[in-house]
Amino acid sequence: MPTPPRSGTPVPGDRLGPYRIARRLGRGGMGTVYDAVDTVLDRHVALKLIVPELADDPDFRARFVREAQAQASLDSPHVVQVFAHGEVGGRLYLASQLVPDGDLGAALRAHGPLAPAEAADLVAQVADGLAEAHRVGLVHRDIKPANVLLRRRGTHTVAYLADFGIAGRPDGDPARDVTGDLQALGRLLGACLTGRPPYDGQPPHGLPHGLPPRLPRAVARVLHAALAGDYSSAAALRDDLRASIPARTAPRAGRTGRGGRTGRMGVPARRAAGVAAVVVGLAGPVTVLAGGDDPAAPGPGVAALASALERDAALDAATAHCTAQALAATHDMGRLEDLPPDAVLAAAAGCLWPAAPPGR
Repeated sequence: MPTPPRSGTPVPGDRLGPYRIARRLGRGGMGTVYDAVDTVLDRHVALKLIVPELADDPDFRARFVREAQAQASLDSPHVVQVFAHGEVGGRLYLASQLVPDGDLGAALRAHGPLAPAEAADLVAQVADGLAEAHRVGLVHRDIKPANVLLRRRGTHTVAYLADFGIAGRPDGDPARDVTGDLQALGRLLGACLTGRPPYDGQPPHGLPHGLPPRLPRAVARVLHAALAGDYSSAAALRDDLRASIPARTAPRAGRTGRGGRTGRMGVPARRAAGVAAVVVGLAGPVTVLAGGDDPAAPGPGVAALASALERDAALDAATAHCTAQALAATHDMGRLEDLPPDAVLAAAAGCLWPAAPPGR
């Protein structure tokens, strides 16, 4: 099929140089993004076609080439990789890695806020990619949930920073742009914790409304410092976020509930081989349930503990209730902060794998 005219809208099957359009993925201020097949390498790519109004601007073209080359040079597992850029059929384009599982904004709208450890993990990944971008002198200027793409790897979610601000102001102050990126990471963390987009009725640099009531202090400190513009580098923010995640709490991309339903981030139903890893993660939520950083806070009852185990420890409702009952029968429900992790593991294991009756 011939290349569509410059002013036309590509449809599935159209060819633009080596790329065959498969479907449209979305549209933004700079142009439209398509799922396309690179017929030379036989792989799917995200093909962004720049709107003619920008492509006709010589200053934009020069900046587009400069920043596309800079982004292609980035060496980070958390930045969308640029494969090619140029012009075909009179259209300016950027071909990049196709990340298959949607964006963070859509995930938050569909599934609500993330647990603090998961939010810290995802934003730390984005900060890692941003640190590499800043190292080569590339600022983003538009960090938001819609520009964080997701790929699910088993029970873990990998985050990729996408859509660098090629259309941003060319004469901006680099130091101010970097600070703006770091504050945007704070807003991104706030969005993950509240499930609400940045600026959605919230103060731009103050703590967002709707934060979890038992937000760990370490995460709250990072959030406050980032929003206040106290960080000087993305690497420092990343390291503080990673340090805020309890060592025993493996970040999970979602949870599996009754009947193997998909969790908040769309993780597939838990297989038997993955049960052990889920049980190991039980130790993490206990401290939070007991009051987080405030050991004097009253512990929850059996029903509240069961609900929290179902929500944060990836257990179905029946197993969560069984585990909570087992813990209540042998431990002080008002002193969960003193509960040995082994006790949690044993209680959960007993509910997940009940002992066979005699004679079997």
